[in-house]
Amino acid sequence: MLVLSTGGGGDVATASMLAEALRREGVDAVVAASLWERFVRDPNPGPVPLGSLAGAEPLAEGDAARLLPGCTAFRGGYVFEPAACRAASLLRSLPVYAVDVWGGELAIRRAVEEIAAVHGCEALLDVDVGGDVLANGHEEELWSPLGDSLGLAAAANSSLPAVLAVHSLGADGELSEEQLLGKIAVLARRGGYRWIRGLDPRDVELLDEILGAIETEASRIPLLATRGLYGSIAIRGGTRRVRVSIYQAATVFLDAAVAYLDTPPARAVTGTASLEEARRRLNGLGVYTELDLEEDIHMHIVLGRLTPEKLIEIKTAGRRRLASPSKTRGPGA
Repeated sequence: MLVLSTGGGGDVATASMLAEALRREGVDAVVAASLWERFVRDPNPGPVPLGSLAGAEPLAEGDAARLLPGCTAFRGGYVFEPAACRAASLLRSLPVYAVDVWGGELAIRRAVEEIAAVHGCEALLDVDVGGDVLANGHEEELWSPLGDSLGLAAAANSSLPAVLAVHSLGADGELSEEQLLGKIAVLARRGGYRWIRGLDPRDVELLDEILGAIETEASRIPLLATRGLYGSIAIRGGTRRVRVSIYQAATVFLDAAVAYLDTPPARAVTGTASLEEARRRLNGLGVYTELDLEEDIHMHIVLGRLTPEKLIEIKTAGRRRLASPSKTRGPGA
């Protein structure tokens, strides 16, 4: 089984936990992830290019690279260890790969098919923490539609049978639990429901160990829930709030093809040959993406002037700028 994580870099923590759960059940598993780190770790806009990695072995087609223990990234004058590199160092018997997100949906699709061929994977599990992968693109609290849309599109259009795993509903502070339950109900009516699974004690123990090495707020929410946290908490420097309950220890499994057909952003980025092309397609629908946000806040980060209030202000202005489908980003925007 190929376990794919293309949202925020920290989602690889949950993908790795699910991969290890599969291995305990006798299913060989491999992890593939994007290296799109949060801007507090990598202030450069967009995901880490594969060419920026030291300690990685590119596959023949160049759309994926196996991450070796201790691998690092050098980018924009910063040297750091992406979350997927930390997973490779911690779980040394679990093969972990990085996929090329800069090459758009087609590159991710080629990457998963090549990794699957190398390891003999017969199916694909696309993992998203929080559930924003199911967004229609215009939800007010949506922050990161681009990476998730590319992952779902690549999974649904690959040659592998694909399942979408939505873990810990609402844990990223984007779509609410109520919004997600409503969307999942729609998909269930269309025959898209496959399974629901809760964390068992071994999952909790492993997730605790992984989170000791990987910095992520969203993947930590289900761990907190299993330890009795209940109620609303702030994440991302207070820019988002998450309602925590034991239900966030669950993963809902859906047919990826059914979810894809009902998710406009994923359909929009299908067939894109670059991240920029995918971004522009979503911009054309009036969708403000995480790449837009990272470009808009970059100078504020460099100058040390980015506050939570400024971040929300910039995001709000960006969404307004794209409110009309005809308003896409021009050169130098």
